[in-house]
Amino acid sequence: MRQAIISELFDDATALLARTVDLKREGYDEGDMFVLVKRKETGEAVKRQSNLYVLVADDPQAIASLVTSSERPVERWLGSMRLTPERQETFAQAIEQGKLFLYVDAEQGERLEAETATRRKQATDTEEQTLALHEERLDVKKRAVQTGELVVNKRVTETDQEIEIPIRREQLHVERKDGSLEEIEDYDFDRPGIRTIDEGDHLRIQVIEERAFIVKRPVVVEEIIVHKHVREDVETVTETLRKEEIEVREEGDARIDIDSSLTERKDET
Repeated sequence: MRQAIISELFDDATALLARTVDLKREGYDEGDMFVLVKRKETGEAVKRQSNLYVLVADDPQAIASLVTSSERPVERWLGSMRLTPERQETFAQAIEQGKLFLYVDAEQGERLEAETATRRKQATDTEEQTLALHEERLDVKKRAVQTGELVVNKRVTETDQEIEIPIRREQLHVERKDGSLEEIEDYDFDRPGIRTIDEGDHLRIQVIEERAFIVKRPVVVEEIIVHKHVREDVETVTETLRKEEIEVREEGDARIDIDSSLTERKDET
């Protein structure tokens, strides 16, 4: 006996297609089978090998025609199927993770096809489709980097220097001269000579002279002053920027009104 509703998940297109072959043998119609996938290339792989109705969540056309501003494609499609909210959430998460979802429901198939056709017709009649053009802009930023440094080293050198210093020194000059031949009374030869204090018969005279000695002292003879100032230069930097342009052309016999600004811009380029 056939089930009213079948909802299953698959890891790849091969497994899903094999399952649909078994379902058709059991009496299910291919028109009652719906496949939900996330990526367009996965949906194309299923379409190439079957006539199944495939819904692709990342297909821009599907997003524009089936989804309101507050809904995602997968949520919109699962919400139209006879599934509990819990199962809808489970399947939605699995599809976002790359799983392939197979849904079989004969009654749902007729209603979903009619609803999809109506929404696509309304989208074609009323909606505007916008093509955004992008271009790259320069955003200039500066950062400080060290390009060099000034190193000032101080070293000690030695030089020999000669200076002349006047030195004073005492010298003695000894003379002999004739005596006065005056008679000296009571002279005792045991105590001869002219005596100085505590010197007995000796005359001792100090001879003094100056001696030079060197005293070195450090003095500041020169200063090195380093000034740093900021100089502003203008540097030219060249960068290639990409910009999207449009080319508008008519094909076939359709009556199309084209804004003159589009054709003028095309002629300028």
